[in-house]
Amino acid sequence: NTLITRSNLAFFLGESGQIESALKESASLLEDQTRILGPEHPDTLTTRNDIAHLYSRSGKIESALEVFTSLMEDQTQILGPKHPDTLDTHSNLVYFLRESGQIESALDAFTSLLKDQTRILGLDHPDKLNTRSNLAYFLGGSGQIKSALETYNSLLEDQIRIIGPDHPDTLTTRNNIACLLGDSRQIESALEAYTYLQKERIRI
Repeated sequence: NTLITRSNLAFFLGESGQIESALKESASLLEDQTRILGPEHPDTLTTRNDIAHLYSRSGKIESALEVFTSLMEDQTQILGPKHPDTLDTHSNLVYFLRESGQIESALDAFTSLLKDQTRILGLDHPDKLNTRSNLAYFLGGSGQIKSALETYNSLLEDQIRIIGPDHPDTLTTRNNIACLLGDSRQIESALEAYTYLQKERIRI
């Protein structure tokens, strides 16, 4: 299939670091996929996703955001809001809003994504835990230390319950809490958190 071959070519151009050539090939491919397969075909949607990622790798974050935004709208209509691809695009949109420094928009997108993940995946799904971790990291990075600590502490409780106290993600959350405590000059609490974390790592 010529379209599949062209898709593979675009992929390996990107993997070899030839981003502009990959973008050019992907854009040409998208035109033909839209004409031959139709705009709702899964391969057409996949190419749009690939283009968004290529834009991000070339530093064109605003262009990536535009593609992810329109793609998520179309995936919601075509695949439905519960489809894994739709949720993945929503997650990517949140990430690049954060990377572009659009703090309020990113927070709104985080809130929306968490609601969708809760409704679709359930309260204890690993993807939701990851989103909560990313939200806490974003809050800390944007200077909202109190909110970040609250989010991390709530996350830690659920991680201990769901994936266990010895899981690497649980330990990472403990480390992030200790870091934020130190950054906010809560020295005694930070020392206590680091001491406990060290004991846990030695035990494990």
